Amino acid sequence: MAIGESRKHHWVPQCYLKGFAKPRSKDSQLYVVDAAAMRDFSTKPCNVAAARDFNRVDLDGVSPDAVESSFSSFETDVDQALGRSIAAGGVVNAEDHNLILNLVALLAVRNPGMRERMRRTEEEVWKRVLDLTLSSKERYEARFRKAAAEGAFSADEILPYETMREFFDRDEYDLQVSTTRHVQQELKLVDTVLPLLGRRNWLILRALPESGGFITSDHPVLLRWDAAAPKGRRVAPGFGQRDTDVLFPISHDLAMIGSFKEKPGTVDVDETHAAFFNGLIIGNADRQIYAPNDRFRYLRSDGQVCRGADALRDLEELHQRRQR
Repeated sequence: MAIGESRKHHWVPQCYLKGFAKPRSKDSQLYVVDAAAMRDFSTKPCNVAAARDFNRVDLDGVSPDAVESSFSSFETDVDQALGRSIAAGGVVNAEDHNLILNLVALLAVRNPGMRERMRRTEEEVWKRVLDLTLSSKERYEARFRKAAAEGAFSADEILPYETMREFFDRDEYDLQVSTTRHVQQELKLVDTVLPLLGRRNWLILRALPESGGFITSDHPVLLRWDAAAPKGRRVAPGFGQRDTDVLFPISHDLAMIGSFKEKPGTVDVDETHAAFFNGLIIGNADRQIYAPNDRFRYLRSDGQVCRGADALRDLEELHQRRQR
């Protein structure tokens, strides 16, 4: 490891998380509700939404922490844009708007939950390919002889068909995807998502003092069908689809909604609207939500407005349903 190389990488940047602490600082405390650990606690932003070597790459001629270093530079600019927006009660210029949309694009595609979903998708594809390859002994041996001839491995490394078939049928293995591949996929997805975010009209929400404010999570970008979408629609929404909204909490006091149909602007929201927004953010969290304290409000799926002190119970139930 190179001297000074960072190994603790945040998929939700500290410069963003500190906007949900009071005062806005990396040294301030966040109130955290953790569904997987089944507890709530307070800690600094540096201690959440992070994993060892999350952005580490293994490429010839490239420093292992090159991507993490580039993110650090970007986050410095984002920090300033967020600070100006929070102080002004809205996004005040095009440059800051662009920086925040870049942050939204990155947060939309980069998190452990997304990586696991992509890993499972690749695993399903490769298992189908292997199943087809193993459909007959002749097909299997022909495919692997061709791969050996192309230099993928030596001919004496080819396992007997019966051994491979038995291994496949036991299904006691998982496909692992390298961090490097995950990072490469995420950067490509950012390039796809960002222009689509730029085409949306953005409504800024300002939380009134008595509203309880906004919260965020370890997966803070929510893409959802809007009210005009056909009822019972089962397919997942896409960032380029017209009947969709993108929700993003900017800080404890600000949030934004991106739409292709609504007009841009700024509105003040009361407790009811803040609770509705927070309920959606909770529903989109992977395992953790973040707030200055436990006095925020959120709307449950049954229509009941609850206080943040009750969120652990509801987040646990949601997390358990996802694990089934």
